Amino acid sequence: MNQTTAHATNRTVHDADSHITESGGWMEDYASEYVKSNLDKPFIDLENIPQLKPIFEQAKNRLAGNDPELTERLKSDLYGNPGKRNLMAAYGAVDGEERRDSLDIAGINSQIVFPGLVFFSRFANSKDPKVVYGGSEAMNRAMVDFCAADSRRLLSVGYLPLKDPAQSLESAKQAIEMGVKSFWLRSDAVEGRAPSHVDYDPIWALLEEAGVPIVLHIGSGVLMPKEYKNTGAQRTLDPMSLNIETTSPKDLPVLHHSIERWLTCMIFDGVLERFPNLKIGLIELGANWLPACLANMDLGVSQLGKFDVGLKNLSMKPSDYMKRQVRATPLHVEDTGWILRNVGKEMLMFNTDYPHPEGGSDPFGDFERSLDLVQPSPEELDHFYAKNFEDLMGISTGS
Repeated sequence: MNQTTAHATNRTVHDADSHITESGGWMEDYASEYVKSNLDKPFIDLENIPQLKPIFEQAKNRLAGNDPELTERLKSDLYGNPGKRNLMAAYGAVDGEERRDSLDIAGINSQIVFPGLVFFSRFANSKDPKVVYGGSEAMNRAMVDFCAADSRRLLSVGYLPLKDPAQSLESAKQAIEMGVKSFWLRSDAVEGRAPSHVDYDPIWALLEEAGVPIVLHIGSGVLMPKEYKNTGAQRTLDPMSLNIETTSPKDLPVLHHSIERWLTCMIFDGVLERFPNLKIGLIELGANWLPACLANMDLGVSQLGKFDVGLKNLSMKPSDYMKRQVRATPLHVEDTGWILRNVGKEMLMFNTDYPHPEGGSDPFGDFERSLDLVQPSPEELDHFYAKNFEDLMGISTGS
């Protein structure tokens, strides 16, 4: 049920991770004819899986206004209702007006809104730059359109390809002008360039000046390489899964590997030194790994960087750049209290992953129970639920 937790009572709450659910053909509505005819097929086409057709029909029926009882049940228990597993039918999954209403129901002030991975997969890996950049523009317009129901509270995530730095700069300018509030990037090296390559500096300067952060999300980089899944034996999924698996058990322990490489480059190569107001969000990547990451980066500089002139030009420890400019979302199943005690109050953010089932049936309660185990101060809770999000997104509260 939508019960207010003790932590959320009389406290500003922002949600650092949510998604839309894309219906078939939605991206085509925003794409040029050339892009439409050259989009990749979705890596998974849920609407054409026979066992799922009744579920999608149920969603269409509800969205057409023909199942008000289901709508009320979903609204009465946004996170826990079993109907949320039908991502199309979930309240606010495909309709911006409903999503705005869901924030009021949940007591959330504002929310970062990501596309789904199906949308992203249609163009981002294309060999054709026209499709990559044209697809990016189409996705960005679609995201801004969804969030137009309340663009102050629904904060759209756009995608910024990095295949051609000069073209990427123009793409970023266009997206900022249309209303994109953050940019989802690849964390892997692109076209043989490090994430910290100097050709990207004009892009970082633009984002810093505009107050638009970078967001890295599951899907930004390589998870478990496919070669490591080639065991010579057949892997079998339970029939209940319908053979659908977007993230495998082997992926979870390595979610952060590509992200850590990206962060190391951005800090060690001086990007965060040169752009001290450039903010970075690490979303749906877990946070158990953050304490070790901070310690290992500090060790890398102090123990192995003694003769590296570039590292000597850094004005602070890598962990201090992280605390100044990087914010992260723990998973609701992690020991968030332990993470808080090991990284400090400046980094962690509340999130629901709505409407994805991985976000859990009680994200408010899960985070509250974990945090209460370490007896957080009111200041630490304010940072977790609001201030770190506001710092990431450049939201001024006047206080």
